[in-house]
Amino acid sequence: MPTSAVLATSSGDVALIVLAAFWGLLVLFLCVVLLNTFRMLESTKLLIDGVREETVPLLTEVRNSVVKTNRELDRVDGMLESASEIVRRVEKVSGLVEQAASSPLVKVISFGAGVSKAVSKFRGKDGEKK
Repeated sequence: MPTSAVLATSSGDVALIVLAAFWGLLVLFLCVVLLNTFRMLESTKLLIDGVREETVPLLTEVRNSVVKTNRELDRVDGMLESASEIVRRVEKVSGLVEQAASSPLVKVISFGAGVSKAVSKFRGKDGEKK
């Protein structure tokens, strides 16, 4: 009779067995999903750590390069200011030389032109007399 007792299960017992099997499969599926999620999170963490290890020194180098570039730009700015000051001084000196030389130079040129004209008139009159 023990075999017939095992076989003589009710439909409610069968439903409970099916439900327990379903829950067992669901738990197994969720365990697989959680395991895959854990593996994915672990690989993501390793990737982020690798990126951080490479990025921090790179950012330090970039910062140092920017600091050096700023220093060089400051030096170039100073040189440009010095060059601008030199140009201003040269313009002032050339203006002073022009003022100092132009007035006497104009007088000398005018005098030379007058003398040249006078000489040519005297030669022209002498040429007419001969």
